[in-house]
Amino acid sequence: MHRICLLSLLLAGALPAFAIAQDAPTLFAPGVISGPDGEGAAAFTPDGATVYFMRGAGDGSAVLESRRTGNGWSTPQPAPFSGHWRDLDPTMAPDGSYLLFVSNRPIRGDTPIDMTYQGKRHTGGGMNLWRVDRKGSGWGEPVRLPDRVNSCPTTFAPSVAADGDLYYIGCDGAQQPLHLMHAAYRQGRYLAPQVVKLADADTVIRDPAIAPDGSFLVVSLKRPPNPAYRLAIAFRTADGWTAPQDLGDAANQGSNLGGQLGPDRRTLYFSSDRATAKGGAGGNDNLWQLSLAPWIAAGPAVDAPWTLPNDASPAFSRDGRTVVFARGRAATRRVYVSQRQGTRWSEPQPAPFSGKAWMDLEPAMAPDGSFLLFVSNRPPQPGGAMLDGAYEGQSAPGRGGNLWRVDRTAGGWGAPVRLPMPLNAGTSIYAPAVAADGSVYFMQPDPATGHFRLYRSRYAQGRYQVPEPLSFSNGQLADYDPAIAPDQSFIVFSSDRAPSTANTSAIFVAFAQGQGWGTPIALGPSGIESRLAPDLSSL
Repeated sequence: MHRICLLSLLLAGALPAFAIAQDAPTLFAPGVISGPDGEGAAAFTPDGATVYFMRGAGDGSAVLESRRTGNGWSTPQPAPFSGHWRDLDPTMAPDGSYLLFVSNRPIRGDTPIDMTYQGKRHTGGGMNLWRVDRKGSGWGEPVRLPDRVNSCPTTFAPSVAADGDLYYIGCDGAQQPLHLMHAAYRQGRYLAPQVVKLADADTVIRDPAIAPDGSFLVVSLKRPPNPAYRLAIAFRTADGWTAPQDLGDAANQGSNLGGQLGPDRRTLYFSSDRATAKGGAGGNDNLWQLSLAPWIAAGPAVDAPWTLPNDASPAFSRDGRTVVFARGRAATRRVYVSQRQGTRWSEPQPAPFSGKAWMDLEPAMAPDGSFLLFVSNRPPQPGGAMLDGAYEGQSAPGRGGNLWRVDRTAGGWGAPVRLPMPLNAGTSIYAPAVAADGSVYFMQPDPATGHFRLYRSRYAQGRYQVPEPLSFSNGQLADYDPAIAPDQSFIVFSSDRAPSTANTSAIFVAFAQGQGWGTPIALGPSGIESRLAPDLSSL
């Protein structure tokens, strides 16, 4: 039998990462800062009044400074500590007391740092991390970070948390492959850097941007054979970092590097070679800005590694921290409960009201979380026989269903209570969905055709009213598994109507119109197919 698992997640407020909606990036200060010379790595003072960024490529790159002037920015000028050596990748400490940047300037003497890459020596091509402290309204002299951090000639892309912890791209020992590194800062010194493992060994990680509180990290990822870098966000949890979540195609046109957080700590500034509105096909690096607010609000994607092939019908508590679902097939199907613990879910356990001798399935949570409905073949009266079912022209001994209610209590769950007549006027009633006013939607076979139809029993003055079929569900074609919006403004369901085929069904949405419903609309260009045909054995 069909279940609309994705819709259940959406109505529960657990929006999956791939569905996060956000605005497209916008070009930062076009014509003043973002121009034809190529820019990257924007670092702002805490008040947002001054920005430091890299301009140019190769030996000509420098850190420039621009100040906010009304609604615009001043003509950029070389920062007082830059302009002679190859300087790039500025990043500001969250409190504005110092700035880190990357440079090939000499460690000693007047010879810039060389680099050996893939067996070839590149004169002046090395990169180390340097620090310059704020002195009044200006800057002091740059100081190279210690060898513990600058452990190889190629160290770049720094980002600083509020506690001084440093994230950067460097080596775990001289001349080793480049990694994402973390050097904790304690009592005025950096501890031994550690490799941060966010992805598999084939993924290239570059340019971290750490949140000041360390709660999330934005990186650029390149996965073979794709030559472009894509922006992704990872969240810190009690179990470590989550797997990076791609920021989507709108953010990731072209190749995207040099991410840094702005002064609001929610806007990402990054360098991209995507096309500009007036710049043709792209190819030139410019600075772009993108709000991370939707991703931060959604938080980390939650891993549920225990999910099995015969799990279905997830119903979430209002706070999203409890999920109730069905597990098993046919007579072995029971209701299970799992609790969210950080970014993981606890090992599911049979619900205290399930797991006995009866077949229990299809839990549905009330929008306020105060009670849960589920389907069971348990007898209507103690000591009676389990319910038999009949649908789609077939009999289903022992697999009938009535709707039962169990209330959420301070200590867990109460005792199940069978919903009264006239709602349970039959033995093949399935797939409940609850609206905010208590009205119940469900499916039941049409007495003439045997096909499932969708019904609603209004809840008024403390009583369920006689169920009525929904206006678009006439029993000529089977309709399954309603998922109702809490305010009953729309309903989503599966159906055998076109564009379904003989072996598939499609998902539809219908919108409330007056006292009835509009014409159902297939979701997607040709309907989103549910690859499960009606499976009576699953009941």
